[in-house]
Amino acid sequence: MRAPLILAALLWLAPLIAGAAPLAPFSAEYRIYVNKIPTPIKATLILEPVAGDDRYHMLFEAHSWLLNNREESWFRWNRCAPRTIRYEHEFNGFGKHRYYHTDFDWDKPGVTTESEDGVEAFAIPEDALDELSMLLRARCVFAGGDKEYDATSVYGDDLRHHHFVVVDRETIDTPMGELDTLVVEKKRDKDEDEKRRTLFWVAPKVGYMVVKARHIESALLHGELIMREYNGPLPE
Repeated sequence: MRAPLILAALLWLAPLIAGAAPLAPFSAEYRIYVNKIPTPIKATLILEPVAGDDRYHMLFEAHSWLLNNREESWFRWNRCAPRTIRYEHEFNGFGKHRYYHTDFDWDKPGVTTESEDGVEAFAIPEDALDELSMLLRARCVFAGGDKEYDATSVYGDDLRHHHFVVVDRETIDTPMGELDTLVVEKKRDKDEDEKRRTLFWVAPKVGYMVVKARHIESALLHGELIMREYNGPLPE
């Protein structure tokens, strides 16, 4: 359902930004590399407030002449516990058009998802998130000193479990200058290929923003997503 292999492993990343305070708007642009070779695929990440109390819109879009992959979330920040209102994912490329449009109802709680396969409704846990706002919650976890983070997200007709662990620290060059970062790994189930790894470099001084990501599919295939432009709050 997602975009090609390397791109798909990186597309769901989002900013780990802001705590209980109102979210600060920003925009960032990333370039995608495969085996250190630049691809024509660029990615844009935007966070902005929308009409209504404590409401926000987040957009992540990867695009080139080959494909367009767009994910959007409308949510309430809810003091560090995001409550999604609507989530959309659409992919166009290689002669295919796939999509999920999901509305969240927190009175149940449950979701209704429309896709090319029809409409499906099902119950969700009280702490369920969408694939974009999911990592917003992580800032609160890591800022509190915890080194691990678990989350459940709704994607289409499925509930997904995610487990993230801080595995290292590294200083890297960014559009904001050199920044100290936490290296966060998405841990996989034990029965999956041990050679596959997905890593994120997040900068605490910029609201735990993702400045770099890497997915290692095998010894011969890996992809990176590297920030090239940024407009938003500067390092603290």
